[in-house]
Formats: sequence, C-alpha cells, structure tokens
Amino acid sequence: MQPLRLHLQDIGMTIATPCRSTPAPPPVSALVRALCEPWMFYKRTILRPRLSRAVFERVNGRQFVVWPGVLNPVIFRAGRYLAEFIGETAYLNMSSGVARSALDVGTGCGVLAVLAATRGYQVTAVDIDPRAVSCARANAILNRVEDRICVIEGDLFAPVQDRKFDVVVFNLPFFRGSPRAPSERAWKSPAVNDRCAAGLASVLKSDGVALFVLSSHGDPQRMLARLIRAGLAVERATWHHFGVETMATYAARHQGL
Repeated sequence: MQPLRLHLQDIGMTIATPCRSTPAPPPVSALVRALCEPWMFYKRTILRPRLSRAVFERVNGRQFVVWPGVLNPVIFRAGRYLAEFIGETAYLNMSSGVARSALDVGTGCGVLAVLAATRGYQVTAVDIDPRAVSCARANAILNRVEDRICVIEGDLFAPVQDRKFDVVVFNLPFFRGSPRAPSERAWKSPAVNDRCAAGLASVLKSDGVALFVLSSHGDPQRMLARLIRAGLAVERATWHHFGVETMATYAARHQGL
C-alpha cells in the first residue's frame, strides 16, 4: 500500500489530519526525491529568472505583485499552500458582528495578511525588510483591503509586544544558518523560528489560534518542540506531498483550551 499512497500524494493529494499528537511533515524517501529531481531542476531553471524582477502571481483567485528580493509565495510554494488554507479554513470563521484581529509575522508580499483580511479580520502585518513592507502595502491596495491591513516594519513581535491577537499566522524560514545574500533571508535564518516559538504565546489571546506551515526540509521537529515547551498545544491540520518535500499546516493554542 505504501507505493500507492506516495503516488497519489505526488499528483497533488492534500490530506486533512487533525490529531492529538503533533507529527512533523512526513519524510520523503530518497528514491522519491531522486525521481522528482529532474522535474524540480527544470522548474528551477524556468522559475529562477522570475526572482530578479517584479512579477504578478495568482493565489486563491487573487492577484499579488512580488518585488525582487521579496519571497515569492508561488515559486517557494509554502506561502501559497498556507494562504489557500487560511482562505478556507474553519479556524478563521467568525461570529456575526464580532470584530477580530490577526497578526501576520514576516508578511513578505502580504499574501497571508490579504487572505485573512478577506475573511473579515483587522490585520497587522510585520516584516523586517523594507522591500517586503512596501510590497505588502501595494498588495493590500491591489486587493482593496487596505482599510483592513496595517503593515509595520519591525522584527517579529517587537512592534506589537503590548498587544494580543485572535489569530497569528506565519510562514518563517525553514532552514537554520546565516543567509549569504539578502535574497536568502526569507528562507534561511540562524534563530528566527526559535525566537518566534518563544514569543508567540505572549501575543496570542487566551482563546486565540496561531496558524503556520512547516516543511520536511529544515528541522520541523525542533519548531514543534519549542512551541510545546512555550506552553502551546499544537495539532497538524493538513499535509501535502510535493514530491521532493512534504508540507503541513498547523494550529497552535494555549494549552488547556
């Protein structure tokens, strides 16, 4: 049965897996990675030039402009995967007439902030990169939700340390290490995930939820362990097989809820 399961996932199956434990994204076998590598090499060759110029991408039926140097949510796919989840998940359902707040940490081009705003949330989006701040503001205007999104330049939770939110969303770097170029900062960092895990509970309301994505690349087990150590209960919501890697969406809440 295992080869059949992998084949179905490789062609695009997303599996909903709410569970009491907190499994990491399933690993990908060396054989499957090797079989997918020629296709991934072709994709990288075709898509890499798009990173050096401003481009438009379509996510969840909406247009987004992506400046050079800002993480492209389609080329790097984790952004689109989480954005589509945010656009549809019941975690963001709201009671009629109740105003709710959301925080997008490391907003990049603002794709998560825009999708949360379309669900009715008042969103604060934070990014340390001035290019990302400019890009996110442009996409709020492009998608006509600028009245529901406030984009702030700053480092993680520093600009909002005295506030708490109903929802926190983030797609932070998967890989540990120092970026060798500014373009690597969005997917490689020495400690940003550790810092996020340590500070997340402080900005999350008592009944709030944090939604995020992890990849089988990097060290997802470390992030999950850090969140649990910080007093959060984490469950995996969905996972998806992309051939060379798997990704999973997660929901984290204060323990005891």
